[in-house]
Amino acid sequence: MGIPTSKRLRKAYDFQEVRSEGTRILCGPFIFQCRGLARGKDDACRFGVIASRRVGNAVKRNKGKRVFREIFRKHESALPKGSDLVVVLRSSFDRHSFDNLESRFLRACANVAKELKKANSSGNQ
Repeated sequence: MGIPTSKRLRKAYDFQEVRSEGTRILCGPFIFQCRGLARGKDDACRFGVIASRRVGNAVKRNKGKRVFREIFRKHESALPKGSDLVVVLRSSFDRHSFDNLESRFLRACANVAKELKKANSSGNQ
């Protein structure tokens, strides 16, 4: 099934904007970087995964990408509307179970949503 093209980060400058302007959360086996409300509030979230050669061979990198695409597909609603998300894999991701990675991802989503809500409420006052 996969993720539609409209929900993927595809261009290098999209990744770079999220990495430079977004909120960064260290989650152990991966780094979670999210830039909230990058476009309109009604837009879908966009997602990208970075897996460098340091992560491992091609098989390991592709497995990591598939795992995180599935986690994003299942829990896209946990992210604020219109946000862009980049997950940077670390070489230790495969030592963790899918459930553990999923719970870390959801925790990071909750933290980002809380931060964005706090920033929006302080900006509106």
